[in-house]
Amino acid sequence: MSLVIFTATGCTRCKIVKHYMDQRQIKYVERDMKAEGKEEFQNFYKMNRSAVFRGPEGIEFPIIVDGSNIRQSIGAAIAYLHAGEKLDGFFGVGTLHQEWVDGIHLSQGDPAYGDELIQVLQYLKSNQLKLQVDTDGRNSEILERVIDEGLANVLIMNVLGPLELYPQILEQDVDGQDIRKSLGLLCRCQEARLQTTIRAVKRKDGSLSYLTPAELAATAEFIQTTTGSNKWRYLIKHLPPGESADNVRQGIKALQWSELFPYRAKARDYQVYTEIERT
Repeated sequence: MSLVIFTATGCTRCKIVKHYMDQRQIKYVERDMKAEGKEEFQNFYKMNRSAVFRGPEGIEFPIIVDGSNIRQSIGAAIAYLHAGEKLDGFFGVGTLHQEWVDGIHLSQGDPAYGDELIQVLQYLKSNQLKLQVDTDGRNSEILERVIDEGLANVLIMNVLGPLELYPQILEQDVDGQDIRKSLGLLCRCQEARLQTTIRAVKRKDGSLSYLTPAELAATAEFIQTTTGSNKWRYLIKHLPPGESADNVRQGIKALQWSELFPYRAKARDYQVYTEIERT
C-alpha cells in the first residue's frame, strides 16, 4: 500500500515534501483536503483526532500516513521519510509559518542518530527555510554540530531550573557537563534566547510544588556563571497545571500572572533582561 500525503492547495511545505519523495522515488498518493481529498481527510481526522494537532490557526500540513504511522508538519514528515522512526522525538508540530520552521527539539531524540538529524536539517535549509530549534541542554554534541554548520537561525534554550534540579524535573539521570556545554555554546549561535518555565516539580520527599523565586534566581545565576554574561534575553514562562501531561500535577493551583513578579525581580539580579511571557 502506498504512503498517503494529505496536502492543502497552495501549501509550499507540501510541495517540498512531495519533491523529496519524487527525488527518491517514494511512491505516494496525494489527497488535497481542499479539493478531491476533502471527504477522505475528514474521515481520517475523525478516526485519528488524537494524533493530529490542531492549533489556533487550524491544522498544519502536510500530514503523511504510512500504515499506523502518522507524521504531521514538514519537519516530522521529512524525518520519517529519511530515517523511519529513528528520529522520533526530534521533531514535533510547529507553530511558525511562511519561511520559518520550528518544532525541532534537539534534546528529545536519540543522539545515536545525530547524522540523520543533521541531514534532515540540511535538506530543510536547502529549501530556503529558516529553522528555529530548541534544547534543554541535553545532547550538546548535536547542538554543537547544528551551530557549527549554521543550521539554526534561532536557538531557544529551555533552562529547566538550577542544575541540581534537572534530574527531578526530567525524572532521569542528567549529565551536568552536557548542560553546561550547551549553555557555553550559545554565544556561537546567530540568535539565542533563554527561557525557564515555572512548573511543578516532584520533590525528593514526593511532594509537588512550583519552582520558587529563589530557585529561578539560582537558574539565572547558573546562566550567568556558565556563559559569563548577564544580558541574555531571558523569558519566564508559566505552564498552567491543565496543560501538564502528568495528571498528578492537575491538583496544583494555577499561578496568576501577577504572582510571577517576584520571580522576575529575583532573576534580574543575574539576568537584567528577564521578562515574563504574556499570554
